[in-house]
Amino acid sequence: DKLMRFKALLKICSYFVLLNALATYSQNVLADITTSNITFTEAVNAVKEKNYQHAVNLFEIQANAAQHDAQYNLALLLKSGKGRPQNYQQALIWAWCAYLGGIEPAEKLSEEIRELLPDDALKSAREQVEIMLKDRIDTGDRPALMHLALFHQELAEKPDFEEAYVWYSIASAFLLDGSILARNEAEESVDVKSIVKLQVRANDIFDRLSVIK
Repeated sequence: DKLMRFKALLKICSYFVLLNALATYSQNVLADITTSNITFTEAVNAVKEKNYQHAVNLFEIQANAAQHDAQYNLALLLKSGKGRPQNYQQALIWAWCAYLGGIEPAEKLSEEIRELLPDDALKSAREQVEIMLKDRIDTGDRPALMHLALFHQELAEKPDFEEAYVWYSIASAFLLDGSILARNEAEESVDVKSIVKLQVRANDIFDRLSVIK
């Protein structure tokens, strides 16, 4: 009886180990799809073959994982209406995200798309980009701190150097490249009367984010 119970227990344990392995494998595959060069290359080849719908689907998967080159390519396709009906607002959102992520041609693309949209659509696009960046920050995506600071500095309806200073300050506390210089430059445009309040806020946010791994 003891031997049979032991074998049954061993079988159950093996079953749970298998389930855990399958779950881990699925997570790894998903991570590979969202960030791998293989997926990006497949999307590029789909464009070359004029299979635009497949390209849009792949670029969108990677764009949502903050792959900035994919964001730029997705913006191009949405602007031109290839693979999906034209959507200038979504194209602008992805072009802005790509620009914040360091894709230089995205600056010109976003300027072109801006000219095609009314003010209310621009406002909505800005709000959505800000939400996306804050969501990334809340999941521990440190580079998004710099992107949010740059958003307030350059893409907000009016440059908001106070917000930029807050987020650059947090980024510099996490030792992100270029953050200290950017923080100091933003501080030059901030009223000295606001510095203490902004620094307190930056510290509060930093404390919250520090527990996120």
